[in-house]
Amino acid sequence: MPNQAVIDFIERYEKFIITAHETPDGDALGSEYAMLLALRKMGKDARILNADPAPKKFAFVAPDGEFEVLVRKEQIPADIAEFGLFVLDVNDINNIGQVATLILPRVKEYFIVDHHDSETVQLSENHIEQNASSTCEILYQLFREMELEIDLPMARALYMGILYDTGSFIYPKTTALTFDIAHNLVSLGVRPNETYVNVYESNSISSLVLMSKVLATLELFYNDQVAVQTMTQDLIRTAGASYEESDQLINIPLRSANVRVSIFFKENLEGVRRCSLRSKGHIDVASIAQSLGGGGHKTAAGFKCVRPFEVMKVEVLEMLHHYFNDQKHSVE
Repeated sequence: MPNQAVIDFIERYEKFIITAHETPDGDALGSEYAMLLALRKMGKDARILNADPAPKKFAFVAPDGEFEVLVRKEQIPADIAEFGLFVLDVNDINNIGQVATLILPRVKEYFIVDHHDSETVQLSENHIEQNASSTCEILYQLFREMELEIDLPMARALYMGILYDTGSFIYPKTTALTFDIAHNLVSLGVRPNETYVNVYESNSISSLVLMSKVLATLELFYNDQVAVQTMTQDLIRTAGASYEESDQLINIPLRSANVRVSIFFKENLEGVRRCSLRSKGHIDVASIAQSLGGGGHKTAAGFKCVRPFEVMKVEVLEMLHHYFNDQKHSVE
C-alpha cells in the first residue's frame, strides 16, 4: 500500500498536532484542515498549530477558526509527549517557525507529508511525492486508500489546496490525475467558482495600491528575461495592506512572453526577509533556493534572506548566469 507509513503513524497515536510551513499558503492550509477533519472522523484528538496566521482569503474553508497560531508556551498541551506531529506541505523542519522549537522536541514522533523537491529529505522516514501537484492531492489519495469518507468540508479544503498549488491547474506538476481528483471533489459538492473568488478575488483595495507600488520597483535583467521586484515593510505600511496580500505579485512579470524568471524580494512587518522565485521552461529555481537554505519546486521556490536584498539580488542573478548564454547584466 503506497500510504502504509502514513497509516501506521496515524494508528500509533490518539492525539495529533498538525502544522505546516511558515507563512502558510492555500495548499498548506487546505491539507491541514482536511487532515484535521479526517483525524477527528477516526476518533482522534487533533488541532492545528502554525507559526504564522492564515491569510483571510483562505479562512472560508475553516469557518470555526481552527487555524491556531502558536505564540505562547501555554498553548502547548500538558501531555504533549503523547502526541504525534504531522508536518504538512514542507520537508524542512527548519521552516516551521516556532513549532520547531516549542513543539517538535516535545512530541514523541513527527511525520512529514509533502510534495516539494528536495535533495536531502529522508524519503523512507516520511511520505514525499515529488511529482504530486500538491499535498492536498496526496491526502485525497490517502483518504481514499483508507476508505475514509470525504465530506464536503474536507472536499472544499482539498480542492482549495489543489487549485492554489497548481496555479489554477496550469503548473507543470498538474496531471490527468490532478484533474480526475478535482472532478471527484466537484462531484462531492465543491463549487469551483466560489473557491476561485475566495482565493483570487477577495483582496482589499489596499492590495491594489500595494501591487502598484511593488510594480514600480520592477527591474529587468538579461535582456528583459529576468524580472526583479522588491517589497519592504515600509512599502506595505504606505499601501495600508497586509503582507499576505502580496502572495500573487511574483506571478505578474511572468505574464510577459519575454520574462522567463521572476524574483520577488519581500519583507514582512516584523522585518523577516524572504525571496520567492518563479520560472518558465527548464530553468531550475529550486536548486538556487536550496543552495541558499530554502526549497520548493523546479519552477517555484523560495528562501529566507539572511543578507540585505541588494546583496542577495547580485547573488541570485549570478546563479542564473549560465541560463542566459553569458549575457551581460547590471545590478546597479
